[in-house]
This record gives sequence, C-alpha cells and structure tokens, in this order.
Amino acid sequence: MVSRLGFREQGTVVHRLNPGMKMCCLILVLVGIMLWPSWHFSLVVLVVILAAFRVAKIHLDKTRGRMRFLLVFSCFIFLLQILVTANGSVLFFLIPRLGELGPFVPVTDFGVEKGLAVAIRFLVVVLSSMLFVSVTDPTLLAYSLTRLGVQYKYAFALVIALRFLPLFDSENDAVRMAQRSRGISIEVGSISKILRAARYTFFPLLVSALSRVEALSLSMDGRGFGYSDRRTYLRTPEWHHADSIVLLASIGFLLLCLLLGLGLLPQLSAYL
Repeated sequence: MVSRLGFREQGTVVHRLNPGMKMCCLILVLVGIMLWPSWHFSLVVLVVILAAFRVAKIHLDKTRGRMRFLLVFSCFIFLLQILVTANGSVLFFLIPRLGELGPFVPVTDFGVEKGLAVAIRFLVVVLSSMLFVSVTDPTLLAYSLTRLGVQYKYAFALVIALRFLPLFDSENDAVRMAQRSRGISIEVGSISKILRAARYTFFPLLVSALSRVEALSLSMDGRGFGYSDRRTYLRTPEWHHADSIVLLASIGFLLLCLLLGLGLLPQLSAYL
C-alpha cells in the first residue's frame, strides 16, 4: 500500500534543491509569518506554497481527507477568533435583538482580520511542512545536517522520523481496511466512541511501532551504528545557483517581516 505522506521522487526543480537549504527556508518562512501576522501577507505566502506544490507535481487531491480536515479546522479557528475577539468596530451581531434582549455576540472588523490571520497562518504552517516532507530526501537531508555540524546520530533520528511517517500512514490505512472487512465502524462523536476508536486503531499501531523499533534497533547494532564518530555517505547533495537565490529570497523575506513587525516600514505595512 502506497502512503500519501513522505518523500516522493519527481525530479522537479523543487526536488533538486539542496535539502539543508530547504529546511532553512522552511524555518525562515515560518518565523517570518509569526513576526508579521498580517492575513494579506500570509495569503500571499499560502499562494506561493500552493504554486510550489504544483511545480513539484505533488497533487493535494490524493489527500482529500486530510485537506478537508485542514480546511474545516481552519474555519473553526476563524470562527473561534471571531467569537472571542471583541475589539474593533462592530460589523454585525450573530444573535440579533429579540424584543428588549440583545443583540449578542458582536462580530468586529478586528476579529475578522485576526481570525483570517490565524487561520491562514495555520494552513501555511501545515502545508509548508507537508511540502518540505514531500520534496526532501531524508538521506540527503541527514548529510546536509552533518555538514552543518550536527552529529550524524541526531541527524539519523530525523531520518527515522521522516521514513516512519509514510510507513505508519500506510499501516493506519491497513488497520482501517481490516476493521471495515470485519464490520467494525469507527465513529468519533462522544467520549466513549473516542475511547473505542483509540482501542481499535491506536493499540494495533502502537504494537506495530514497538515491533519495528525493536527490529530497527537490532539492525543498527548489527551494522555497528555509533561505532565511529564519522560516517560516509553514498549520495551527497550539491549546491547550485538556484539554492543561493532561494536562500537569499528567504532571508530577505525574514528581514522584511522583521522590519514590518518593528514598524520601520509604515507605508508598506498599510498595504500588507
């Protein structure tokens, strides 16, 4: 069963970028949108990320269930921010006046802007992380981290996490298919149903994970992992001009967000 998560080799320009550079860009972009939480600005970043998905030939329609959950959860965040934010000019009331009572639950312009900013930032964080995992080879990423001074033991821990992510995803689908074949319907509505779903889904995945961890530990011991402080690699990533351009653009993006956050660009901040 092929997982919908994890690295997918496509050979596009996004895949050929240096893995260490892609990780640095991810961190810079996420820090930048936190420094300047404007929904206009975050929306532009979201459009760029969606365009990168298209360039990388990563189709989001293969993960419709997850995308539906992300959209529903982002709408929930938007509505929650509207309900808890009372600052700003009142646009309308969710509960109109009923005789001498009301109106209640005001919706303000500041609440709408804050809700959009938080919801879009949530989508940016999740989709940018999904893009990074989908276009980054974990083995090459480990080599890039060791070149940056990270010990290969810690870099290998990240590789294991990225490798196991699609494996657990496919095993989760296998567990659900086995449940359907046995007539077990997993519904999440009440506390008892949540506990029942955890019982029939989480426990099989936990047992599978423990068995795989034990097998991986024995395999690493058999291959002498950690015997030497140095490690050689069969494949090594290269640094191209495109990597320098993307990295400089990401640094410029972070500096722009920092200047906007400090209020040093008041004329530009009015549009962003």
